[in-house]
Amino acid sequence: MSLESQVRAVCGVNPDCSWGVLCAVRELLLLQRFETEQIVLNFEFPTTQDISFGNTYTGINERFVLETCGFVRLIKALVKATRMSLPAQLRVIIEQHDVRKLTLTSGIPDSVEELLSVIMERFQLQGNFGLMYQDKDFGKDFFTMTTTADVKDKDTVKLVQIEPTVILNLTTVDESEVDISSVQSDQSITPVSGDHYSADDSGSCSSRDTVLLPATCRSEPWPAKFKIPKFSHDVEMILQEANTAYHAQGTLFQNPSVKSDINQALADAIFYYTAYPTSLQILQVVEALLEKFPCLKEPGSFSGLYGWQQSLKYKMHNYRAKLRSRKLSFPEIDVNALKRKRASDRASAKNVKKPKRAEVNYLPAHPVGESGESLEKLRLDLLSEVKKKNNEKLIAEKMSKTFSSRRLEVVSSSPAVQDVKERWPALFSEAQIKDEFRRITTIRLEETFMSKLDGYTPRLLELMRAKGGVAGTKLRPILDAINQSLGIERKRDMVIQSLIEYLGESREELFHDCQEHDREGQAQHIMKILVVHGAPEEDPSDVAIVIEGYQAGQGVFSQMPDDVIYQ
Repeated sequence: MSLESQVRAVCGVNPDCSWGVLCAVRELLLLQRFETEQIVLNFEFPTTQDISFGNTYTGINERFVLETCGFVRLIKALVKATRMSLPAQLRVIIEQHDVRKLTLTSGIPDSVEELLSVIMERFQLQGNFGLMYQDKDFGKDFFTMTTTADVKDKDTVKLVQIEPTVILNLTTVDESEVDISSVQSDQSITPVSGDHYSADDSGSCSSRDTVLLPATCRSEPWPAKFKIPKFSHDVEMILQEANTAYHAQGTLFQNPSVKSDINQALADAIFYYTAYPTSLQILQVVEALLEKFPCLKEPGSFSGLYGWQQSLKYKMHNYRAKLRSRKLSFPEIDVNALKRKRASDRASAKNVKKPKRAEVNYLPAHPVGESGESLEKLRLDLLSEVKKKNNEKLIAEKMSKTFSSRRLEVVSSSPAVQDVKERWPALFSEAQIKDEFRRITTIRLEETFMSKLDGYTPRLLELMRAKGGVAGTKLRPILDAINQSLGIERKRDMVIQSLIEYLGESREELFHDCQEHDREGQAQHIMKILVVHGAPEEDPSDVAIVIEGYQAGQGVFSQMPDDVIYQ
């Protein structure tokens, strides 16, 4: 279709209207350089004496043209037709250091989707992108492009990568998920660069397979799904009959004496894991109870849970009170007794010391046959044992036996790091840090962390590769290093480094470089990883952790694999 036909069809121009008038308007638009808004507002239609081609008079007056052609619609149609027919050049910013020139021989496309398609095809790009244009009226800031009418010849556009939605399904860590003898990575995860991630790697599993725990310590964390204990025989029979009636007739069971027996059994089961269950844990127990025995739902309640939650909450309070009255040693309960609190804290709900997330053995009782005096003697023996060589097994046994005494000091007194170091120097070795973590949480620190890191690495890399902007530019060299054929330790190191950049954290807030002669002058740091260099521009000679101005964990660097590089 010719330009004349296009204009007449779009504008509904009378076929009798002279094409000379249309061409005259087009010539005037060309002189105005296609500034559409300016043309519509300031255009003055020429008189009939001014419109002629080759001395041929059009013979059409101004009134006829305005009324017949629809002047504003005519101008817009001519601008559109002219933009599509004349070639244009655009400056395209793909990345911070990748700027290219795009030549459009057929003019700027009519839609943003068409322009984006041309750019993707011309520069052979893959991915999900959006377009932004540079607006000169706002200090050359970039705005989201919604129409190509915002773009003219010699303008600048920018590609912005749209990040896909990646969902990481994090699950509760269970000791059963981690093989004690050999922790293997999930085989269903696609390996990166052909190498399988595995936590069973030399240098990564330095802690022992078994950590001795006194019999007074808990051995299991709170389960992912709470298992309702088996009640007494008579209660089980009553509940089975009540369940049958509920399924047949929808009848709810109510019996105060049976409810008391159920609460007692549930309290015993809860105390096996913790003395201070959270509201969420109590809710989990009640949901498991009503799932097994739906006849116990509370009548008149929307979910049937609330009454059971409140009764179980008060039952745990009474349960702890009874244990305290028996004059038995339950430090995690006795520590919150009013007589043991300071005068300013002597209120039942004030400054309650109880386990935080994942703490299983928060404040265990002393081992059977041991007292505070005997454990203090073992602590003094440890001060001399740490100075000897090749006696890690003996140190581990005594550290395990004195665990309750050490926890009592930490929970009750909240000592400074330097005081803990002076009283328990063995605790600051790598092996004992891992063992102490397992005593408190029953979870293997390094093996579990490495296993989970390896399992989530493919999806984390997918998320990071989709990152755009300044953070994406910083991540690119690290991701390129991961793609190379490197050792497992080096890959893990690179993934952690990329996480720091992805989350926008400042490396200076976590790491601090210093020279050997200046390492003692770092007391101003509350929490830092100190990277020590023998001389400027040299590789690190040691790594230490600074906590409250005190250096702990010195000599860690010598135990790390050679392929771990600190940047």
